[in-house]
Order: sequence, then C-alpha cells, then structure tokens
Amino acid sequence: MRKTIFLMLFLGFLLSNLAFSQSISLNYQIPIPTKVLALDTVASIKQIQNLSDLRTFHGSENLGSARAKTNYWFEVDFSEFLENHPDLDSLIFYPVGIEKGNLFVWNQDHFDSLSLNRFEENVLLRSEFSGLNYVPIPVQNLFHGSKLFMRVNYIRISPNLTNKVFYSSTPQAHATFSQLVSRNSFKSQVLAYFFLGVAFVLLVFNLILFSYMKDRQYIYYGLFILFQLMYYSQISPTLAQVFGYHYSKFFFWMTTVSQVIINLTYLMFIRHFLDFKEKMPKFDRIVKGLAYGLCGFTLLMAVLVIINPYSRLQADLMNVERIFMATFTLFAVIYLWRNYPDNLVWFVISGTVIFTTGALCTMFLLDLDYMVAGSAVESIIFSFGLSYKIKAISSQKQKAEIEAYQTKLGALRAQINPHFIFNSLASIQHLISSGQNQAALRYLSKFSKFVHQVLENSLDIHITLEKEIELLKVYLDLESLRFDHAFSYEIEIDPDSNLDQEEVPMMIVQPFVENAIKHGLLPKKEGDRKLKIHFHECDLFIHCEVMDNGIGITASKANKTPNSRPSRGLMLTEERLKMAHKSIDREELIQFSDCHPGTKVLIKIPKL
Repeated sequence: MRKTIFLMLFLGFLLSNLAFSQSISLNYQIPIPTKVLALDTVASIKQIQNLSDLRTFHGSENLGSARAKTNYWFEVDFSEFLENHPDLDSLIFYPVGIEKGNLFVWNQDHFDSLSLNRFEENVLLRSEFSGLNYVPIPVQNLFHGSKLFMRVNYIRISPNLTNKVFYSSTPQAHATFSQLVSRNSFKSQVLAYFFLGVAFVLLVFNLILFSYMKDRQYIYYGLFILFQLMYYSQISPTLAQVFGYHYSKFFFWMTTVSQVIINLTYLMFIRHFLDFKEKMPKFDRIVKGLAYGLCGFTLLMAVLVIINPYSRLQADLMNVERIFMATFTLFAVIYLWRNYPDNLVWFVISGTVIFTTGALCTMFLLDLDYMVAGSAVESIIFSFGLSYKIKAISSQKQKAEIEAYQTKLGALRAQINPHFIFNSLASIQHLISSGQNQAALRYLSKFSKFVHQVLENSLDIHITLEKEIELLKVYLDLESLRFDHAFSYEIEIDPDSNLDQEEVPMMIVQPFVENAIKHGLLPKKEGDRKLKIHFHECDLFIHCEVMDNGIGITASKANKTPNSRPSRGLMLTEERLKMAHKSIDREELIQFSDCHPGTKVLIKIPKL
C-alpha cells in the first residue's frame, strides 16, 4: 500500500512539473519578428545598415533550406517586445540554430561585432538545464533602439529557414525559468536518464560476463553501450557535462567519432554473437573487411574534425556513411533471415531493424529522441538475446559434460570387468590344477552365470540395486567355492524401502567385498568368518555397509609388504564415486572403521 501511494505521488509530481513547464513557455522565450537578406557576396555592416534603411530585408516565409556558400543577414526587431516591457534596460536574446556567425550591436556611433561561432571563442552563454545559448544585451546597444543584425553561415548543416524565428526574455524571466526544466528539456532529461540506467546496468552486466566467460562479444557490446551513452549525452546538458559539454570542440569531436564507433562495435558484436567465423565464413570475411573500413573511417573523421570542425566534407562523408550502413544493414538482415541456421538471428534482426529505424528517423527528422528510443528497445532485445545464448551454451556444456561423464564411466567399468574375469579364471585354474574337478565344474557354472549377467548389463552404465545384489551374490558364491566355503555371507536391504529399484553404478560394491574377503577374512586363523552387506536409505544417498569379523584394519596393514600396491578395484571405484559427486570429497563418500573384531566400510552411493 505504501509503495502504491509513493508511486502515485511520484507520478503526480512528474505530471505537475510537466504541466507547469508547458504553462511557463507562454511567458518565457517569446518569439521575435525576424527578417532576412540572403547574399552570395560579402557585405559590410555599414552596407547592411543602409539596406535595412531601404527596407530591403524581407520575411522568411519561402526561404527554404540554407545554402552552404550564402551569407544570411537577419534583422531582429524588438520593438513590440520593448513596448510590452517599457522599463527594461536589458534583455536576453536566444540565437537558436546558429552554427557560425556574428552579432552586431550598436555602440554609440558604430557597430561592434560579437562572435557567435559554435566551436570558437564567443559571447554565447548556456542555460544549465535546457542547454540553450543566450546573450544578455543592454537596450542601449540596439540599433535605432530596437534592432539587432546577425550574419550567419551554415557550413556543415542545411536547416530549413522557412519562418525562421529567434527568441527573447526579460532578465527576470530568464533568471526564473532558465533554471527550471522546460517541457522539451524535461522529456529529454527523462529519456536520457532512462537510457543511462539501462546502459549502466547492461555495461556492468557485460563486463561481469566477459570476466567470467572471456568472450569478446561482451566487450564489444559493452563498448557499443558506452559510446551510445557518449553520443546521446548531448540531449541532456546535465548528463553531457560528464563528457565535456562545456568544451564545444572536444564535445563535438567526441560525439562525431562516437557515431562511427557505435556502428563498428555493433558490427563486431553481431559478428561474435552469431559466430559468423564458424557458421557463415564467407559472410564473416565481408563483415571483417567492413570493420577494417570503419576503423579507417573513424580515424579520418577524427582528423577532419580536429583540422576543421566546420568541414562540409566531414559532414557529407558522415551522411554517406549513415546511408551506406543503413543499406548494408537492410541487405544483411535479409541475407541472415534467409541463410542463418539458428534462432539467435531473430534477436539480431528485430534489434537491428528497430535501431536502424530510429537512426534513420533521427537523420531525416533531426530529432535524436527517435534514435535514443530505438537504442533503448534494441538494448532490451539484446539483453534477452544474450540470456538466451548463455542458456543455450550452458545446456550444450551440460550435455557435453554428461556425455563425457558417461564415456569415462564406461571406460572405468570396462577396466573393472576384466579384473573380475581374471580373478575368476585364476580360481578355476587353481581348482583344476589341485584336482578338485567337481568344485571346478560348480565354479565354472557359477562363472558362466556371472559372465552372462555382466554381458547382459554391459550396455547400461547404471543398473537397479536389485541386479547389483544379484551380481554380488554370484560373485560371493564364486569366491566361496574358490576358498572351499571358508566364509559365509549375508546381504540385507531395508524391507520398508523401494531401494531395490534405485539405480546405482554397476558393480560399485564388489571391490569392497573383495577387499574384505582377501585382507580381512582369509588371513583370520581361528573362529568363523562372516561377511555382512547392508543397504539402507539416507537422504540423497544409498548407504552400503560392508562388515566383516576379520583381523581388522591395523593387522591387515601389518601383513602388507612394503612393495604392496593399493587395490586397483578400490581406486577405480573411488574415481567413479568422485565423478558422480564432484563437490564432495571422497573421504566423505568412503569411510573405513574398526569394529573389534573386523572392519566396517561405509559407502555412500549417490541416488541418480
């Protein structure tokens, strides 16, 4: 409830500010009547004064787009404005849309020229929030008490000068409202900081992914976001200050170069995101060549802006680059749509189309908000695309790990099976050589049954516990025959459980049983020899306890010779258990303990 109330109050605050900013525009930045004279030749201010007196200046109703080599003289008449504010001794003038020019003010008996150049020293000041340029002018410096003259050249750009107007305010209105956020500035501020938040989150996210996965696609996308942020900072003066907004030439150089680098980093990100090198090698060579071309073009733009920021050549080349990249994007999207073999391409197609549409709208409508909005939507699409790809890579990696695990497990099992067969054949050989033919026949019958069961389960990595117990019984019968029934055994399973249907790695218990017989029971000189195997359920594991009443761990170690090697079957079984549970140490999965008499081994078999 509190969150809802807070959200409603916050939205109300934003709407009230927006409404207030709309209402104050009626009293702030009042349009001033303007006349214009377009000359293809150079004229002095004295000549312009005479032409003004002869009423040569005319309205700009049909002026059209500005021409590069034309001198545009503007006559700005404040008569009506001053009639409405008769007590003013100064006013604020807003020469909007000026690229390079001079402002001429009257100084007693002559004109003084004030520079209005965008990238050089000038008299222009900037509003803190709206970013508008303005000039304070005393009323006494107006020609005939009401007029100003401006000479303007449009070099890089060709704005539409039809119905061209400039604006003015009183010093009091300017002081009050220039520190407030106007309607347009409010919209730009919200859009800029929204994109700032999206960009910051995605930038940090991609840097984290790169540090973890070492994949260059995340660096390229992070740089793409960063240079977008640099370029779009110009819509918000408060944000632009971070990137050197008050240093006009540097800020222009940075935003110009950023435009090209945005295309370059985006291209390289798509190249790695879709893995062109592997999936589309021919198209990859084209993209790689275009990337080299954009690198050279970036260097050329950087040099041209440093040499001459007003360069028309640089502006024309930038327009050519925009049109070329838009055309290439169109054909690339169609080509990828028809030929790329993976669903990842839909993220690229949708994101690229939206981003390019915003860029083209900005280019032709001269409103950067379209490009910012397109970039924000594109960023959201690619965040989903990256998540989708990470999930796909994770699934592929998990599948590969499972296949590798199964292959290695099969190899370990193949090593254990010959171990059984060798021991059994050795036992049969021993019985035959000692003349125990009947025992040898019984042993051979049991052995054939054992081999049959092993071969029957050989294609399965895991078998049910029921089948594992059957194999253990056959093996124990073989060993009992081999050693002339020197020991007895018992196998138990919890009666109230369904453990017999749980799957376990095949022959996982046999090496411990063999170890108990060989090192615990057979060396025992007196008394009966008993072996007990008990299975019971415990959380995520099946606990198997192998207990014998043999000589115990200490005596068994004492009987071993210095050259004795550890049991290969035990080593392989430990390896199999480690593979099943990589996060758990083997000491926790296999535990040996003295029972007095005998030994107990606890084996934790993970449930599958």
